[in-house]
Amino acid sequence: MKQSGTKTVATNRRARHDYTFFDRYEAGLILTGTEIKSIRSGNVDIQRSFV
Repeated sequence: MKQSGTKTVATNRRARHDYTFFDRYEAGLILTGTEIKSIRSGNVDIQRSFV
């Protein structure tokens, strides 16, 4: 099976428990130097994140 070039680095499992989703949208982010370094090292924390 051929894999695409994308990789999921974080998911919010609690959101599916706390909320009801009617539609699904995908969005991208622009990250800066230190954020990219954290993701590449596997240190992703979405507990304190916001949109």
